[in-house]
Amino acid sequence: MNRPTASRRLPWLDISRGLALCAMIVYHFCFDLQWFGVIKADPYHSPVWTTSRTLIITSFLLIVGISLFVARVRDISPRSFWLRIVKITVCAAIVSFATYFLFPESFIYFGVLHFIAIASILAWPFAARPRFALIFGIIIVLAGVTFSHPLFNPRALSLIGFVTELPRTEDYVPLFPWLGIVLIGIGIAPSLPIRKEITSPPGRTARLLIWMGQRSLWVYMLHQPILIAALWSTLAMVR
Repeated sequence: MNRPTASRRLPWLDISRGLALCAMIVYHFCFDLQWFGVIKADPYHSPVWTTSRTLIITSFLLIVGISLFVARVRDISPRSFWLRIVKITVCAAIVSFATYFLFPESFIYFGVLHFIAIASILAWPFAARPRFALIFGIIIVLAGVTFSHPLFNPRALSLIGFVTELPRTEDYVPLFPWLGIVLIGIGIAPSLPIRKEITSPPGRTARLLIWMGQRSLWVYMLHQPILIAALWSTLAMVR
């Protein structure tokens, strides 16, 4: 969870994170286009949109799980782990605050950053037991996609999952089934080349993706304000 020095980075993991960020940026750009009325789309119900969102979130959360395992193998300090959690939590609070003013009826109260902060804490003990994490992760995913009950519909309980009606919010990532994806990431991590460190990856594209992957939290926080400002100014000039 802490950011290792450049010599200890896993470029393939940073590249994977950078690719997931690129997919997210494209998705949000398309969302912003429909928000400004440039295109007509239904991001909340269209299978193309919902499937794209599911795949993007899945990729991010698998990487979260793999990163937790790498952090455990490298024996990071508790201070580094909790500092990362605090940063994510503060950013999650900023997202809630900002979206409350933009979308007061559907502000983000438990989105992907809120989830990652809590899921990282819950999944951390499993990072030392990847086989158990894989089994438990599969169980959580299956439970999350097969079981539902109206008891979990109120906002206070909806963060657990199991809802029968999706809450009205712009981003919703409940613990069930998504915690299972993080655990599955931990479970598959031992089969990946986590000890193979490449200090000079080739190509500009790879270096750009690595740069993004190393700064994923800041890219996540800044990309939407930049996209919205750019679209607003462009449309203002055109119209």
